[in-house]
Amino acid sequence: MLGGRYTLVDELGRGGMAVVWRGRDEVLGRAVAVKVLAGRYAGNPQSRARIRDEARAAATLSHPAIAQVYDFGESEEDGRRVPYVVMELVHGVTLQQRMKDGPIPPAEIFRVGAQVAAALAAAHADGLVHRDIKPGNVMVTGDGAKVVDFGLAAAAGPADPDDEVFGTPAYLAPERLTGGPVEPASDVYALGVLMYRLLAGESPFAVDTTTQMLSAHVYVEPAPLPPLESVPPPVTDLVNRCLRKDPAERPSAAQAAGVLRQAAGTGAGAEPPPGVAVPRRPGGRLILGCVAAAVASVALLWTLLPGGAGRESEAAAPPTPSVSGRVGTGAAPPGPAATATRPAAGAPEPTRAAPSAAPSAVGTASAPAAESPRASAPGPEPTPTAEPTSAEPTATARTFTSRGGSVEARCDTAGQAELISWTAADRYEVQKVDEGPAPAAEIVFKKAKSRIRMTVTCVDGDPTVAVLPL
Repeated sequence: MLGGRYTLVDELGRGGMAVVWRGRDEVLGRAVAVKVLAGRYAGNPQSRARIRDEARAAATLSHPAIAQVYDFGESEEDGRRVPYVVMELVHGVTLQQRMKDGPIPPAEIFRVGAQVAAALAAAHADGLVHRDIKPGNVMVTGDGAKVVDFGLAAAAGPADPDDEVFGTPAYLAPERLTGGPVEPASDVYALGVLMYRLLAGESPFAVDTTTQMLSAHVYVEPAPLPPLESVPPPVTDLVNRCLRKDPAERPSAAQAAGVLRQAAGTGAGAEPPPGVAVPRRPGGRLILGCVAAAVASVALLWTLLPGGAGRESEAAAPPTPSVSGRVGTGAAPPGPAATATRPAAGAPEPTRAAPSAAPSAVGTASAPAAESPRASAPGPEPTPTAEPTSAEPTATARTFTSRGGSVEARCDTAGQAELISWTAADRYEVQKVDEGPAPAAEIVFKKAKSRIRMTVTCVDGDPTVAVLPL
């Protein structure tokens, strides 16, 4: 029993940071869901503050498509205080599980999308941005959909360059990856990715790794949602506008809710009769032709939190793996989109140009992309750009500071990063350093069990840093 009031009955879901239990409120005599920090996160001050902030954020919202938060508390367990959030017990499955069970009729997709958009509009009206819209954070019930897990929610406003960036790779808006402000348009982008996947059965970006996915969000134009049977043109147009690179060009969540509500209410999108195939656009693969230094920078910004599969029959917010990283000052702005083509159905495979060697990110490996992007036939690659023959360092040098220490770095004329000097902070020591010149130069500071990695890359000839706790 937690707080002398909440009895934990059985486990509903488990993730990298928390466990969700079915519980009973012994005072009010009702079933509840209880989210409890697990393992080493229970004693981590930042994790404890995050789950408290989640409770505060969600508790301010009142909307039928948002799971309610009832209470927050801390319980004494094994000599340490463990925080927990008491939430509405939602009877249903996550949208992620619903997608695994088979194709969803378009009419149901419109209803779910309209409810998610309406929930976001309510949060945005209260100045909150969810920041982690994805199938695992949408519960589908007999009465409709509910948005859960406001653990990453934040107030809209300018971004702090030292703020950590959390989210799920497949749904992160471009501005989230380039140090942009916290704004409602980022949730709308994630809604666009979600609707695209539900309607087309695939991601708007054909990639194989998390690194490629993150780079695609910033540099590659998404494949437009093609005309699909039973999907009215206003919905197709809405999804494509939600995926615009410029946040100002995206519709609001309220506008999205209106379009989707109308599509669901007019009967458009009814399930096709048996034997009638819903057209799908031909497969293809985008070859990400981004600038090498930019790709290396994005690759080093992120690491996957540990996660785990859990039963998803009844839960308020089954925890799912996320990505976290810290964007330092000088993060790369969105650059021009890399051009790539998809072969038409039945068209011969185009001849591929010999690819240029992509720089490897020191000390990192490409992780499988979130949401299991499909593998398909490769398309043509962009023509590699020639590199300058001179590699002499420029006069530009910058000093970057983290809680682990500081580094002075510069770029040479070939766009290679180089560490000039470094100093460990109090009680930290240098565990590893790759000073370059290289596409990405990095240093790792260590203190006890804490490690801080600072990775320097070059954007337009200027050094920029990514700081990542390990």
